[in-house]
Amino acid sequence: MNRFAASLAFVALLPLAATAQALQTPGSNIVVTSCDPHVHTAAEAHPWIDPYGGWHYGAGAFPSWDAFLAISYQNKAAVAATEVDFGLVARGSLIALAKDVGSFAPNVTIDHEFVVSREIFPIGTALPYCAVLRVKYSDGTEWQNPSPPQP
Repeated sequence: MNRFAASLAFVALLPLAATAQALQTPGSNIVVTSCDPHVHTAAEAHPWIDPYGGWHYGAGAFPSWDAFLAISYQNKAAVAATEVDFGLVARGSLIALAKDVGSFAPNVTIDHEFVVSREIFPIGTALPYCAVLRVKYSDGTEWQNPSPPQP
């Protein structure tokens, strides 16, 4: 393999390496496995969660003019989480917020997609991450990020 082909293969694999290990928020007991800001068209309608944690179903109200933040995560605490607040961080700044509300049992993968402002695009980096800002648990305890990212 010549040097150009080897370099091209390395560059082609960089996105895979960047997504293989998502940045984590120490102390949160939430493990983020995927953080994907993106846009859709109206033809790609699916259930979604608004910025207030409300679920929406059906293509009629699908906000294809907005952007989305898909997050996959697991609760690693001993008790179920009932609220998880995330912040999308790009270029060292907090650029979007998402709130997940429900019952999130320990060690179960949660895959949810949240509406965010289309104004965050272009993000300007291939390495955004989802920081955990707050977690509320079913036993009434709450964890707050002691060093949350700033806008």
